[in-house]
Amino acid sequence: MFTAMYREQRIRSLRELRETLGSLDEDEGIRIYGRARGLAKGGLIFTGVYMGRYCVRVADRVWDRRRKTFNVGRKSKYFYFDRFDETWSFLKSITERPLRAWLY
Repeated sequence: MFTAMYREQRIRSLRELRETLGSLDEDEGIRIYGRARGLAKGGLIFTGVYMGRYCVRVADRVWDRRRKTFNVGRKSKYFYFDRFDETWSFLKSITERPLRAWLY
């Protein structure tokens, strides 16, 4: 039986976020704390690459008291982009500062 150890990698700056976004593989993703209007606590942002396109999911950020962490809430939207620059522009506009992001 194969057991893989997996650890998320913290992304510490917008520059690092941009570089990570540009080099994503289809089996990787980025989780970012957002500042999107209309979503609880500014939302959680999940970004990945699917079939050659960037996919960005923006969802409510809801506190789980029992686990002491944020989870995805009920409301979410998906956005698809063909080009890196479109994706980056969109992400920058809804990313919380200071940055809290992780590669998974």
